[in-house]
Amino acid sequence: MKAKDKLFRFYKQGERPENPDDMAYILWSEDSVFNFSNYSYAYRRAAEALYEQFVSHNGDYAMKDPMGITLTFMYRHYLELTTKFLYLKFKPYVIGRRLSDDEIAKFIEHTGHNLNTIWIELKPVLQELSEKLKSTFDIDAFGHYVSQFQRYDDSSMKMRYPVDKDGKAIETKSQRLDIKILHDYMEDCMNEVDNLIGQWDDQIYWDDDEELGNLFMEQYDDAKADVEQFLAYEAKYAESYKKQHEGNGLRFLSLKDIAFDQLPEEMDVVKFLRSLSDNHLLVIHNLYYIGRNSLRKINVWKKASDRMLQFKRCAGYECRNEVNKFNKPMDRSELIETIMSKIPENVYNEVKGCIELCA
Repeated sequence: MKAKDKLFRFYKQGERPENPDDMAYILWSEDSVFNFSNYSYAYRRAAEALYEQFVSHNGDYAMKDPMGITLTFMYRHYLELTTKFLYLKFKPYVIGRRLSDDEIAKFIEHTGHNLNTIWIELKPVLQELSEKLKSTFDIDAFGHYVSQFQRYDDSSMKMRYPVDKDGKAIETKSQRLDIKILHDYMEDCMNEVDNLIGQWDDQIYWDDDEELGNLFMEQYDDAKADVEQFLAYEAKYAESYKKQHEGNGLRFLSLKDIAFDQLPEEMDVVKFLRSLSDNHLLVIHNLYYIGRNSLRKINVWKKASDRMLQFKRCAGYECRNEVNKFNKPMDRSELIETIMSKIPENVYNEVKGCIELCA
């Protein structure tokens, strides 16, 4: 430890770290509501990873006890972020317009860390949309989870600090908490919330999502030949990759290893992607994410016209993301590495599924 140590090393666009696998993307988007979703997802995944460690240390309570404290906080914070996100995402569909930055700020200030206060605002939104849209979500059960966390930790401080603002111990006696029960119920809750968001995302949208989707279709129409050529290269790479890893299972590629352990077919894909224009490269990048994130729910719709409409909405939603926008400066290396770090068979299937839907 030295006085000159720089803890926060951020890489600018076009600047490459020595080892890309040491890097993480944080503070993803300029869309504050979308970021609530990102943050709640981040705490969910962190809790899932930590729970795996908790289970793997059976018998070692020197490790399990601190993990229990941290896991309980993660679930509590996930619930706070998620209830706020649900309000900020779906309240606009009740009032018929997007919330202003000032309205968002006032909501955050008004609710603070109090889950009951958030729930008072959120419950009517969920109830009204449940009457209009298809939903199997149990609002009362969700409210029960919220109230239990509020009763146990009303200020989101119990798992963060040992004392309150007056210096008094928050907990004076050791408590034995069944972490598995907490994990299992919270996992069920988180899955139900994800299902709710997916169901309602299929049924409600903003006109400008469709407008962005139309912009994507214009770019896709221009890039069709390149997309087809990409699939031809990717199919050969997927087959070669599958043979190489046969018996060991498919795996995500380390970004560090991509440059040092390349199959000839993989090098052909990289060379082709490097030859593309910015927008054509972004079309392929976005097709993968549309396919991965939305294709399953798009294909639920029976009519081709409905599927196409949903595709445009989902494409527009992807294009709203800061790094997925057309006609702006792009980090080409980042886009290519994103595509190449995925399992090639998955990339092929997701992109192929999209273009078959658009045919």
